[in-house]
Amino acid sequence: MVRTTVSGRFTHGRPGPDDVTAHLVHVLTAKFVHHVIDGMCGGIAVSQEMYKDCPLDKFWLAVQQVKTVAHDIALGKLSKEKVISWLLPLGQEKAEQIYEIVMARKGELVDALLRESLKNTHHLKDFDWNVRLAIASDKVLDLNECLLTLHLHTSPKNMKGTKDLCVEMTATQADSLLNQLKDAQKVLAELPPE
Repeated sequence: MVRTTVSGRFTHGRPGPDDVTAHLVHVLTAKFVHHVIDGMCGGIAVSQEMYKDCPLDKFWLAVQQVKTVAHDIALGKLSKEKVISWLLPLGQEKAEQIYEIVMARKGELVDALLRESLKNTHHLKDFDWNVRLAIASDKVLDLNECLLTLHLHTSPKNMKGTKDLCVEMTATQADSLLNQLKDAQKVLAELPPE
C-alpha cells in the first residue's frame, strides 16, 4: 500500500481527514467505529442507512479510513501519535476516542486478520521425504553434509486439486523449519474456533 503525506499528515495513499472533515465529524462516532470493527471481525457491518444525512461517497470514505486505521493499529504499523496527528482535523478528543476504541478491540482485530489471511492458504495433505549424504561438490572437495529433500502435497482450503512443492535443506535449515512450525502450531492452537 502506498503511503503519502499531504500537508504533513499521514494519509495511507487516500485522501486525509482534511478532505472530508465537514461530513465526517458527525459520522465518526464511537458507535460508527464499533460497527466498522464489527464488520471487520465478521459481524454485522455498518450501514449507510444509519447515517442518511451523510453523503454516500463520504460515508464509504469514512468506513475505509476507519478500516485502514484499525488494520494498521492492529498490526502495530501506527503509533498513537501518528494516529492522533492523522485524525487531528476531527478534533483532539474525537481522534483520541477513535484510537482508544480501536486499541480496546485490538485483540479481536488481530484474530480476524489472522483468520482472513489463513483463508487463502494451502493445507498440507501429504508429504514425502528422503535424506541424502552429499560427499562433495564442484566447489568443495570434502563436503559430508546431510540434505533433506521434502516433497509437500498441498491443496487450497475448500477446493479440489493439489499443488506440489519440493524443498531441499540442510540439517540446520530442517531444525529451523521444525521450530518455526512448532511456533506456528502454538499460535494456531490459541486462536478461537471459527
